[in-house]
Amino acid sequence: MSQDLSKPQTALSVRQTWIDQARWCAIVLVVVGHAVGLLRGTSDLAVVISNFVYMFHIPVLVLLAGWGARRTNADGNTLAKIFWQLLLPYVIFQLIAFLFNFLFEDDSPSWSFTSQTFGLWFLVALAGWRLLAPWFHGLKYAVPLAVLVALLAGLSPNIGGFLSLSRILVFLPMFLAGPWLIDKIAVWRHDLRYKLAAAAVLLVGASATLLMRRDFWRTPFFGNAGYEALNVDPVEGMLWRLLVLTVGTAMAAAFMLVLPGKPGAPSPIGAWVANAGQRTMYAYLLHLPVITVIGSTAATDIFAPSAQTALYVAGAFVFCILAVSRLVTTLATPLVEPRRILLQR
Repeated sequence: MSQDLSKPQTALSVRQTWIDQARWCAIVLVVVGHAVGLLRGTSDLAVVISNFVYMFHIPVLVLLAGWGARRTNADGNTLAKIFWQLLLPYVIFQLIAFLFNFLFEDDSPSWSFTSQTFGLWFLVALAGWRLLAPWFHGLKYAVPLAVLVALLAGLSPNIGGFLSLSRILVFLPMFLAGPWLIDKIAVWRHDLRYKLAAAAVLLVGASATLLMRRDFWRTPFFGNAGYEALNVDPVEGMLWRLLVLTVGTAMAAAFMLVLPGKPGAPSPIGAWVANAGQRTMYAYLLHLPVITVIGSTAATDIFAPSAQTALYVAGAFVFCILAVSRLVTTLATPLVEPRRILLQR
């Protein structure tokens, strides 16, 4: 339901407004990262952009998701929400992925639901985090303990895409830290010193990806493999994982700090972005089959590499606007939010 911005704003509703704005901006990062990823083989600009985005776009989503699930309990109501909001859409879009991969990539369906097709891992991981978080909330050192679990998880040679287990454990510390960090960011956003520091953090990250280009090793930032699969020994792997958690969290916080906007979204643009942030699941799920179609066509080599990259970035931004429009959300509701259709009957 859209927020009524004409009503007096409480501290919580103001905080929720900028969080909704951050959610939409984070989804734009996801779509841009996936779109330019199609051009990594031909465009150095695409490599730089995708490397930069992949350093922190997952942490942004995980931190925000953790804040949104801060009151989640281990009860039947939570299980019902996980089923309707995450698992059922996952099954639907996994089937859609099977169809599109068969039609456009001549890839026979595996019919496996324990390993996710492109981009759908986040739904499974989000279900896992919501199930695990209530058991950590009562612990005094929940986040440090989750960091230890994330480090130890990489020791397993078999951990990977099965039920998104690797990513569940790797990003669990961020999910648990989300409630505390997002509330801190809500306060820090009013302090220019924090905004300037955040801009500096992002500038350092951008400079690193620009200077290193194709030498930048982004695979550890995926969080989807153990140390053996990364071809590193356990000590080096743990150091890389600590780096990923630290850099990812710092850059995610910096990204949310530098986002423009005033409390309560008083401008029309701010209000639109806040409302769009409440429907980000549409852009997230609907862009996946679109990326499959584009990636299987000759649309990746029409223009010069840099111009093609700029076009893909612009196209991703426009797609994220259209994906939350009334027409698209109405048509896609049975796929993205099937429970709403059942409740209307």
